[in-house]
Amino acid sequence: MAGTWSTQTELGAAHALTARQVGTHLAALGLKEGTRASESAVAQGLARDARLRDGTVFFVWHTERVTALLAGQGVTPAVPTAPTTSAPSSTPSAAASRRHDKVVATDGSALGNPGPTGWAWVDQTTGETGSGGLAHGTNNIGELLALREALHHAGPEGDLLVRADSQYVINIATRWAVGWRRRGWRKGDGKVPENLEIVQDILAALEARAGRTDFEWVRGHAGDEHNERADALANAAARAAHG
Repeated sequence: MAGTWSTQTELGAAHALTARQVGTHLAALGLKEGTRASESAVAQGLARDARLRDGTVFFVWHTERVTALLAGQGVTPAVPTAPTTSAPSSTPSAAASRRHDKVVATDGSALGNPGPTGWAWVDQTTGETGSGGLAHGTNNIGELLALREALHHAGPEGDLLVRADSQYVINIATRWAVGWRRRGWRKGDGKVPENLEIVQDILAALEARAGRTDFEWVRGHAGDEHNERADALANAAARAAHG
């Protein structure tokens, strides 16, 4: 089924909840039984199994459909979603173009998640692109690398709009990283944040910017030209890293 897939941890990050809290909501919806997705969830295409490299089986959830079901229970994403239209625009809105000197779309991809990983950015202002990959990583690592490299490309001057389909990454850039640093690079549960070195690089790049940096959430795989192009470049980079 078309769409993106998220682990329970990623769903939690998108909604500013722990994985356990998300699990409680999924169970209340009849989508989870114990540690496993319910047969009904699998039959409806809301969940499917995935495997780690060592063969361990875990479940991933259809991001868009499960997010909609959670919203029906009053559980909404931590980052407001952008309004959708029947024909998504292939260019930034006129208001965004007036407000920002540069607009960049970012995306990341991991084959198998975890697996060979790619990242990419597309400069909607100039048409330039950048991409790269690594032999092993996760979707979140790819998304974070895409943002870090997009910030390096944009440089410190001018007002910048970053358009990303990862609420996890937008939350890190706009909210969580500063709080983690305030607590000595610890999350609320006392654990060290995942992918800390990349997160620190992103925060340093953001704070070095003289211009304003804004973020816009874009629904993935919904026909946005620049998001689709970044996704294709990231997937190509992941395949190349796979060898």
